[in-house]
Amino acid sequence: MTAESPSQRPDPDMQKVMPALLRAAQRARELARQTGTGVAVMIDGELRILSGEELDDDRYWSDRKA
Repeated sequence: MTAESPSQRPDPDMQKVMPALLRAAQRARELARQTGTGVAVMIDGELRILSGEELDDDRYWSDRKA
Protein backbone atom coordinates (compact mmCIF):
# COMPACT_ATOMS: atom_id res chain seq x y z
CA MET A 1 0.00 0.00 0.00
CA THR A 2 1.34 3.43 -0.88
CA ALA A 3 0.51 6.65 0.91
CA GLU A 4 -1.17 9.24 -1.28
CA SER A 5 -1.16 12.96 -0.71
CA PRO A 6 -4.63 14.46 -0.22
CA SER A 7 -4.53 16.09 -3.66
CA GLN A 8 -3.95 12.72 -5.36
CA ARG A 9 -6.94 10.96 -3.84
CA PRO A 10 -10.04 10.42 -5.95
CA ASP A 11 -12.39 12.05 -3.42
CA PRO A 12 -13.15 15.58 -4.73
CA ASP A 13 -13.26 16.99 -1.20
CA MET A 14 -9.75 15.72 -0.45
CA GLN A 15 -8.45 17.41 -3.59
CA LYS A 16 -9.42 20.75 -2.05
CA VAL A 17 -7.51 20.20 1.21
CA MET A 18 -4.13 21.66 0.20
CA PRO A 19 -5.52 24.87 -1.36
CA ALA A 20 -7.66 25.37 1.76
CA LEU A 21 -4.66 24.90 4.07
CA LEU A 22 -2.63 27.39 2.03
CA ARG A 23 -5.45 29.96 2.24
CA ALA A 24 -5.69 29.42 6.00
CA ALA A 25 -1.94 29.93 6.40
CA GLN A 26 -2.06 33.16 4.40
CA ARG A 27 -4.98 34.43 6.46
CA ALA A 28 -3.19 33.56 9.72
CA ARG A 29 -0.18 35.62 8.59
CA GLU A 30 -2.41 38.56 7.64
CA LEU A 31 -4.23 38.43 10.99
CA ALA A 32 -0.95 38.17 12.93
CA ARG A 33 0.39 41.28 11.15
CA GLN A 34 -2.80 43.23 11.85
CA THR A 35 -2.88 42.32 15.53
CA GLY A 36 0.86 42.43 16.22
CA THR A 37 0.99 38.79 17.27
CA GLY A 38 3.21 35.98 16.04
CA VAL A 39 2.64 32.80 14.10
CA ALA A 40 3.95 29.49 15.48
CA VAL A 41 5.63 27.45 12.76
CA MET A 42 7.87 24.40 12.57
CA ILE A 43 11.07 25.16 10.62
CA ASP A 44 13.64 22.38 10.20
CA GLY A 45 12.17 20.55 13.18
CA GLU A 46 12.33 23.62 15.42
CA LEU A 47 9.23 25.39 16.73
CA ARG A 48 9.54 29.13 16.12
CA ILE A 49 7.29 32.12 16.64
CA LEU A 50 7.58 34.43 13.64
CA SER A 51 6.46 38.01 13.92
CA GLY A 52 6.99 41.40 12.35
CA GLU A 53 9.60 41.42 9.61
CA GLU A 54 9.89 37.63 9.62
CA LEU A 55 6.28 37.31 8.48
CA ASP A 56 7.20 39.24 5.34
CA ASP A 57 10.28 37.10 4.61
CA ASP A 58 9.40 34.94 1.57
CA ARG A 59 11.91 32.22 2.44
CA TYR A 60 9.53 30.93 5.12
CA TRP A 61 6.48 30.54 2.87
CA SER A 62 6.28 28.00 0.06
CA ASP A 63 2.79 29.15 -0.99
CA ARG A 64 3.93 32.59 -2.17
CA LYS A 65 4.50 33.19 -5.83
CA ALA A 66 7.91 34.55 -6.82
